[in-house]
Amino acid sequence: MTDTSMNIRARWTKSGIPTEQMLIDAAAAGMVSRKDEPYGEFVEDIDIARAKNFLKKMIGYGHESVLEHIVFQFWLSMSRVASHQLVRHRMASYTQMSLRKERDLSTEDFVIPPAIKDEDRSEWLQDTQVVIDTYRKWLDKGYDVDVARRKITQEARTDLVMTINARSLRNFFSLRAKHDADFEIREVARRMYQLIEEEELTFLFEDIGFE
Repeated sequence: MTDTSMNIRARWTKSGIPTEQMLIDAAAAGMVSRKDEPYGEFVEDIDIARAKNFLKKMIGYGHESVLEHIVFQFWLSMSRVASHQLVRHRMASYTQMSLRKERDLSTEDFVIPPAIKDEDRSEWLQDTQVVIDTYRKWLDKGYDVDVARRKITQEARTDLVMTINARSLRNFFSLRAKHDADFEIREVARRMYQLIEEEELTFLFEDIGFE
């Protein structure tokens, strides 16, 4: 079940969903290495069903480089703790919200771990408010944002746009959907996968077990 208490989010960008033509083009690219005919002689005969079947075969053979021609793009919102784990997946491109700009923070701008018990939630939020007040105090003293932001904890939420090809996304899911992954990035991975399910693109990832 998806946990909604952490205030993390995942959405497609406007152009983030791979199109049928992109899938067809990826399959055609893979066929270049396997067919004797020139590209122009077979490419027009590839429909989406044939493309999906070919790509699934390539995954089964372990020939995943062809998947690099399929590109996904997500808008994600999570804590900076989780974002630091996310950007370790280097075969992707990221644009992240900057904290060098002065921000009017509230407790809604911090990710609350689901492990926090109901009876402790108020105390947790009080501690978070202390962080916000400390950040504001140093700004009010006249210090630059680059100085004051050092008082913001890694619990603070950040937004990112992530562009990643299907081969690297398979690697991401294989590492981050496991039970021993950090709870937050595992939830981010689940939400990304749910978006992919809705677009019926799970055939690219169906051999990866989600725990």
